[in-house]
Amino acid sequence: MTDAPKDANLPPEKTAPDAAPEQPENNRRIPNRRNFDTYECQTCKNRKYKDGSDDPGVSFKTPTRIRPERAASAIRSHELEHVSHAKAKAQREDQKILSQSVTYHTAICPECGRVYMAGGTTRTVFQSTQEPYKDAMEQPEQKGAYLDASA
Repeated sequence: MTDAPKDANLPPEKTAPDAAPEQPENNRRIPNRRNFDTYECQTCKNRKYKDGSDDPGVSFKTPTRIRPERAASAIRSHELEHVSHAKAKAQREDQKILSQSVTYHTAICPECGRVYMAGGTTRTVFQSTQEPYKDAMEQPEQKGAYLDASA
């Protein structure tokens, strides 16, 4: 083993710090293609997110602008708010959670063609821990209480 630097086996043009990145066709811009390194898509920049659920205590009740690189974490955080609210509701109303799932949705920006996080859906299935027919079973049967007749 030698004490040579890791990039010693690379060609000299790759190790030079001032080497410019290669661009196609002698640094000419390709027509009908955007330079995604410097292009700022106005659709992505101005995209707003709004919660469409009936859960009053979560974020995004009013349309909110989020930077594209932060949208994924903001949507995950928002959907976890729905999960925690459903768990609190289950405890408060003496219910059992049978299943809970979170689905994230993506879309493609029509202006720049990038894939972005478009939103999410949280689904919770509850089961009541009380038996719905318990009261009816405990009462004695009353004959003649219900009459279904036609003439």
